[in-house]
Amino acid sequence: MLRSSFIAASAVILCCATANGQQQLSAHKMLGPVKDAGIFHVGTGTWTRGSGAKANIGPDIIYRSDVSSGYFGTGWEGSPGIDEGILPGTGNSNQTGNAGPQDTYLIDGAQFGYCSLSGSWVNWDFTLYDSYVPCDLPSAPSNCVNLAGGFSAALPGGGFCWLGTLDLTAAGLEICVEADGGPCASGYDGGGLGLDGFGWGATWNTVDGGTTGPFLDGHDLTWVAEGEGTVYEPTFSGCNPVSSALGTEDFFAIDAGGGLSPGCYWFGGYVNNNGCGAAHNNPAGQFYMLFFTDASAGCGSDCNTVFCDTDPDNQGDASLSTCDCTGGSIMLNLSTAFTNQFTYPVVGLGTGAVSPTGVSELCLAGDTIGRYGKDSGSTAAGSYSIDLLNANSAPGGGVPTIGGALCSGNTWRFQFWHRDGMNPSRFSKGVSGTIN
Repeated sequence: MLRSSFIAASAVILCCATANGQQQLSAHKMLGPVKDAGIFHVGTGTWTRGSGAKANIGPDIIYRSDVSSGYFGTGWEGSPGIDEGILPGTGNSNQTGNAGPQDTYLIDGAQFGYCSLSGSWVNWDFTLYDSYVPCDLPSAPSNCVNLAGGFSAALPGGGFCWLGTLDLTAAGLEICVEADGGPCASGYDGGGLGLDGFGWGATWNTVDGGTTGPFLDGHDLTWVAEGEGTVYEPTFSGCNPVSSALGTEDFFAIDAGGGLSPGCYWFGGYVNNNGCGAAHNNPAGQFYMLFFTDASAGCGSDCNTVFCDTDPDNQGDASLSTCDCTGGSIMLNLSTAFTNQFTYPVVGLGTGAVSPTGVSELCLAGDTIGRYGKDSGSTAAGSYSIDLLNANSAPGGGVPTIGGALCSGNTWRFQFWHRDGMNPSRFSKGVSGTIN
């Protein structure tokens, strides 16, 4: 295993890497046949299992990295491992010869492959960067990096290799990503400049230190072409219906957090002299991942996405009049059966569910929560509204109401706190929107 502390657009200076602490970067043979973990619905924390399991995720694959090397990688538990690729936009003249169908994609599902000897479930945190130069470090970037979003899942271990499908459609957890290098380098740049890439990160943590890590899949350019099996290139020219990822490189970044020094790592250089579909002589530094979307719609208008609506005690419907700041007004509305009750909205980016009132759920846990306390009022006729761009005060918690962070393109999540005449404290259903 080798590490580089320097990476330019397409060149790597390589040097030996030694393990720090108790961790050692290494590639291991797969533990056995891959098992299907089923579909984990991230927003509700529930599973759908069985051979016929289906989820309401996009019908299209926009990123495919699944040609197997026969190995999985381990040794950087607690640190983000960040892989790279390209999400092609309408102006991208990539290796498939086909441009992408959209310039933005709403990622509403993923499929991830990994092995784990842990005796318990493994906690995984995933991130998506639509602006990312390969092998850069988001914690201390050398280039412009844009975090598009993230999600978390607890997935099984038990000494097996797993494929897990992750459904982001519930609770407004879909992630809007811009193609061809995102907002840091909008549009197709080409020319080997390294500006058209995106990145995705995976961090795992176990309770027992059981050997765990992602499949080393998705890079076999000798036998399997880039970008195939996707919405923009649905055919396969190789011997199996698998794909080397578009924009694949033979390395990945390990960011700060665990026992290894942050930098650019590989496994000695990809070699596969064994033929198409055979285990590699030496695996490449690429991970198994599929990202799903509805390529007919792009991101669309990611506004008024309802979440936190599975608990029957969450009473009242929240809605947004628009998510466009240019009109000078964004109305946040509450409609409820409870009249003449005190209420105000709360806002945040968190996605966890807690029950601080003991009556209903607040689904903004895990990040700072702002409260529009000075914009409180009464549900006089079963409804209440505030103008987010003309509110009396900022909600606090670093969430300004007028311009600034609110109009930054983030997907903000809102609920109303209110009384109901019997219970002194209750929350409404939630609504989220990408506001810009």
